Amino acid sequence: MDLNFLTMADTPEDLQPVRELLAGFEREQQVQIAFGRVSWDRAWQVLLMDAVEGKGPHVSQIGSTWAATMAMLDALRVFKPEDVSAFGGASRFLPAAWETVKFTDRPEVWAIPWSIYTFVLYYRKDLLAKAEIDPTIAFSTPAMMHETFAKLNRYEITPWVFPSLHPYADLVHIASSWARANGGDFINANGREPLFAKPEVSTGLVDFFGLFPFIPAELRGLNIEKCTEAFARGDVAVMIGGVEIATELMESPHASQAMRDNLGVTTLPGVPWIGGDHLVVWKNVLADAKHEHAALELVRFLSKRETQIQLFNLEGILPARADAYNELTFPLETTAPTVQRILKTGRPHPTLRLWRRIEAFLDEMLLDIGSTVLRQYNVSPSGIVNQMLNEYEQKLSAVLKGQL
Repeated sequence: MDLNFLTMADTPEDLQPVRELLAGFEREQQVQIAFGRVSWDRAWQVLLMDAVEGKGPHVSQIGSTWAATMAMLDALRVFKPEDVSAFGGASRFLPAAWETVKFTDRPEVWAIPWSIYTFVLYYRKDLLAKAEIDPTIAFSTPAMMHETFAKLNRYEITPWVFPSLHPYADLVHIASSWARANGGDFINANGREPLFAKPEVSTGLVDFFGLFPFIPAELRGLNIEKCTEAFARGDVAVMIGGVEIATELMESPHASQAMRDNLGVTTLPGVPWIGGDHLVVWKNVLADAKHEHAALELVRFLSKRETQIQLFNLEGILPARADAYNELTFPLETTAPTVQRILKTGRPHPTLRLWRRIEAFLDEMLLDIGSTVLRQYNVSPSGIVNQMLNEYEQKLSAVLKGQL
């Protein structure tokens, strides 16, 4: 029996670790996994079209905030309480991951957490020491991070590099740490009212974009890959990236020995974002009991503690299972405590039916603000940010009123 499984992978080679993981499952269950692959930049459009047309695979990987829209389109099979119990129960998963498997106002479980993703701050210990900066407090708050960058500048050390002037898919996830630093959020809990121009949010975003002038002219307009190379070479003191980038940095052909010897990691200031991927079973399995059973078994296997530990060892992908973390080994000794702090304080984006539409709007807004701050270098970032936040808040309010 064939079982269709759609995963996100940019190249066929990227599928190999999952193929290795599932080889034993195929033998045990006597099924043949028909792997489908879609690149991350096309995944949302492909899945949305499948949902609208009532098609889709049997099982798929989706972004953790996508389940709400898929469920709204009646494309997914609900996981019953007995299914969840068979997967170990909700308590086996990280609270931040489980929070996004259902709507806040409904009990149905639409997805099962597979992995989490978050961002950390990498820094050069030696460069901070040269500027007489204490790394334990250097990035503890948005204000302290700005002060740290200013001091690095005074010591003629380039503070950081960050993707700018071009679309960056993770911009909203990273900026959310600053947006929520003072108790606010981009939007209210029911998704009807944008909040980013309110003082408790705008203050954090002013702090975030206040860091952009510290990006030197020659490092502006880079994508995340080029930013990583610049940090590896030792061009800058700080960068933001995923937890898995530590291995990439240590093994990079661009890496200087000084970077390898002095690489540190800590949390972003504010409230870290926790995202990741879920597993969903599409409603079309209900037409065949054998396919439905096999699909549930596949989700059970992939969400097992042992499988998630294997996936981390192969790919560095952080597990959604809370009980897996005591078995993980990271390349940097400070990574494990950093991740634990994030798991205690981090939050996902809200589970809203229109979140993908809202997220696209926020991405556009944040890119526009950052680009404007960089181009109008003779204007105070705070004035630019506050004015543009107010303008964009009015636009999003009008959009939401037309869709709700």
